[in-house]
Amino acid sequence: MKKQLVNQILNIFWTGLCFTPIVWYWYKHGLDIWWYIFLIIAFLVAFLPKKIIENLNFFQNRRQYEKWGVKFIQQFVQDGRWANWFNKSSRMIKDARQATQYLSTIAMNERFHWMCFVFFMLSSIYAFTQGIILLGFLMFLANIPYNVASLLLQQYNKLRILKIASNNNLTIKQN
Repeated sequence: MKKQLVNQILNIFWTGLCFTPIVWYWYKHGLDIWWYIFLIIAFLVAFLPKKIIENLNFFQNRRQYEKWGVKFIQQFVQDGRWANWFNKSSRMIKDARQATQYLSTIAMNERFHWMCFVFFMLSSIYAFTQGIILLGFLMFLANIPYNVASLLLQQYNKLRILKIASNNNLTIKQN
């Protein structure tokens, strides 16, 4: 099995699992003005300046991320340990250009997951206020593996890449 196929399977699995309560809630509830407001707020978060996004980092060093289970999370995500097992040669960043590319991908993924985090959280809070406790709770729970875990992983990987670059005297341009 190719790594790209494994990545797509993992992506479909996590997206399907974690978006199900969100889609189900808004399908049952109907797309009212709050859906649009929450969507606009979430999109605005995705376009925050880089400095603000960087200030949203959970921790400043890799060990703290590792204490929160990032190494466990790495096993079950796109381009993670399990997916890389299918294509071992694609795991290494060999030069500054690749490191810069990977950091750009991390930045894009991080913005996406902050956007989803906000939408999931606002939707779950709204469900609670509407008395729809089970779906509110399921949306809140889905936020943890899909967004919180992903954000922890993206931020951890960013620290790892910067450390590798620093150790190898690579100059990396961060956008």
